[in-house]
Amino acid sequence: MTDIRVPKLNNNDAEYTLLEWIAAPGAFVAAGDPVATVETSKAAEELPSVGEGYLRQLIAAGGACAPGTVIGRLEAAAAGPAAPAPTQATPAAPAPTQAALAAPTTPPDISEMSDIVITEPALRVMAERGISREEVRALGLKVVRAADLDGPATDERLPAVQRAVAAVVTESLAIPQAFVAVRVAVDVGKARALSREYRRMIGLPELTIAAIGAVAAEHPHCFAAFVPPDRVRRHAAIDIGVTVDVGRGLHVPVVRDVPALSVADVAARLMELRTTALRGSFRPADLAAPAILLALHTDPDVTAAVPLVRPGTTCAVSLTGRVDGHVRLGLAYDHRVLNGRDATLFLKAVAARLAA
Repeated sequence: MTDIRVPKLNNNDAEYTLLEWIAAPGAFVAAGDPVATVETSKAAEELPSVGEGYLRQLIAAGGACAPGTVIGRLEAAAAGPAAPAPTQATPAAPAPTQAALAAPTTPPDISEMSDIVITEPALRVMAERGISREEVRALGLKVVRAADLDGPATDERLPAVQRAVAAVVTESLAIPQAFVAVRVAVDVGKARALSREYRRMIGLPELTIAAIGAVAAEHPHCFAAFVPPDRVRRHAAIDIGVTVDVGRGLHVPVVRDVPALSVADVAARLMELRTTALRGSFRPADLAAPAILLALHTDPDVTAAVPLVRPGTTCAVSLTGRVDGHVRLGLAYDHRVLNGRDATLFLKAVAARLAA
């Protein structure tokens, strides 16, 4: 008997999710065959078998498993119900009739197919669509998944990063939000000159972050949180969360204490965050508790974007790509705390810094 243990897959998670069993219970598994998929906060990884035998599953799909957890065992013989000991002589079974011999036999359960591995989702599709074992074997695959059966679309679990986004968005939609936007004339020559001066890549995102930090003291309720039923709590520091998506999911890392930073410092910090996003190695502290959000949409084809106010904040700024010498600054705001006039004054103050 061989234990199937969950290895340590990264340094960030103390616990993973057993996403699915690739091999069905009771199926024969050879050494190196994939047996299960485990999801971390960064990725989903298949676990290969470390030996061979008949699979006994100990944890159901969807369950939590820490590194070192035994999630299954490979046994020398297929498990099955034990036959009861006879207590009296059993009469011989009658000989089959000619009709019985001619009747079609019921195919064995798919879990008896020891030459291929079929995932549990694939087994469900087979049952729903009446797919026979001969049809599955004809695919010529060693491992058969639901997608291989060319069936109707099936549910797919979101990646861990997107599930976190979904949770925040769901909370955000409970906030009564309004939106206002202004056009801002910008001179890209200013950013180029600063890039040459500080020998760092400085563009509109860096200038916008610095501009938001510069006007924060004049607009304290834009850096606050609504406290039901009728209070507002200002954040202790002007920490700005910035959207970063390099193709591995949306993250909102935080640039801390922005008013104390030069634009060169902002550029350096933003570069660090982008590098961390490429490596997929954000720590919880990198993403925690922004006072305001800056949503970046720098594609020139995007002319307007409405961000969502995150829980624990009152404002979210959006920046769209430069077109005809102008960008569009937008502000989604918690209408329980701010009104349109307050929001417009804040945006104009940021715009004035950008245009200066």
